[in-house]
Amino acid sequence: MKIKLTNGTIYEVARAEITNGRLEIEFNDKTAEEIQAIFSEPANLGRIELRTDAGEAFGELPGWIVYGGVTLVGDTKTVILTKEPNVTAERITAAEATAIEAKTLAEETAGNLDAAVTELTMAMAGGAANV
Repeated sequence: MKIKLTNGTIYEVARAEITNGRLEIEFNDKTAEEIQAIFSEPANLGRIELRTDAGEAFGELPGWIVYGGVTLVGDTKTVILTKEPNVTAERITAAEATAIEAKTLAEETAGNLDAAVTELTMAMAGGAANV
């Protein structure tokens, strides 16, 4: 398997897999220092293309731009990448959740107010009939 980075460089890898919210890419033929140099430039990681051993593209991994380090198990070095948190998207989601809560509360309050007005109207009509 191969990967192609944004700048067009192609690397032979043993595995590229998303696991537990992170992208893990295994190398057998690079040193930890070489891997760190390859993955320390976020702009070069904007789009990681997956390729077969024959060089044919078969997938794409966009947005994995945060370098998290290299782990070493035997001769296999694994680079760990994560996505940068999208603060804007998180804020929009929080605002939408607040709006939904406010709408639900307003609907409940309106329903309670309608019931109270109905009760008050009935009480007033019943009291007027007794006069």
